[in-house]
Amino acid sequence: MKRYTPYIIISLILFSGINKLFAQQESTITGVIWSRMKTDNKMYYVTGFLNGLEKAENILDINVRIQEKNEFAFTEPFYIQRTRERINNYIPDDNNRINLVIDLVDIFYSDPNNLKISFEAAVRIALARNAGDIEKSDMWLQEARRKIAYKGY
Repeated sequence: MKRYTPYIIISLILFSGINKLFAQQESTITGVIWSRMKTDNKMYYVTGFLNGLEKAENILDINVRIQEKNEFAFTEPFYIQRTRERINNYIPDDNNRINLVIDLVDIFYSDPNNLKISFEAAVRIALARNAGDIEKSDMWLQEARRKIAYKGY
């Protein structure tokens, strides 16, 4: 058993080091990555992003309808209403929404102060500003910039 001890210790050290290395990396798209993406890749990314949000909203609808059938006096809970509102903050009403999101996010990331903000935050901020909700947009922008400052980028 003693001859395996150094190998076990080395393996644990390597495993913990690799684990810490990967734990520090975020898999989120920021303006740095967005600005390097080709237009086709942006279209695919935004399409998947919006489709995922729509799927989440559909799942909520299905589960609410099931609950309404099962429970006579069912009232949709507040947290589901808030979730729907949050999802809708990311989905534009425009028919040409994929191009709209790409254009708005391109404009958003053209400001060097916004390059480290996550794509999800950028979409929400840009859509609110585009809809004329400047106060909400500015509040979300300040939150996103504080988050970056807190992370120490």
